[in-house]
Amino acid sequence: MTINKKTSRKIVVNEEHFVWTVSPGSGYIIMIAELESYKGRRLEVYIASDIDSLWVNFPNTEHLNIKVIRPNVVEYFIRQAFEEGWNPKEKGAPIVFKFDGKQLVKRNN
Repeated sequence: MTINKKTSRKIVVNEEHFVWTVSPGSGYIIMIAELESYKGRRLEVYIASDIDSLWVNFPNTEHLNIKVIRPNVVEYFIRQAFEEGWNPKEKGAPIVFKFDGKQLVKRNN
């Protein structure tokens, strides 16, 4: 499955062109990245977030853990995934990490 072009953004890391998007989950959000022009192994990073609680608690949201994923964070995730052995040109299941607030930690699906 490829990332939807309408909801994704582009980023260049190490002269490689990637597309990325963020998807909400229950208690977390998922940053997903893959090469733009090659269908290989994708990167998934789970980030703890109270995004679902935002709608329930609005407008009292100051106590919530709301994360905003910016391009510089995506670049950091991609670079760190490379260091952890991710090869986006390799075929196979996504490589999955969780973000512990400082670094990526491999996650067992």
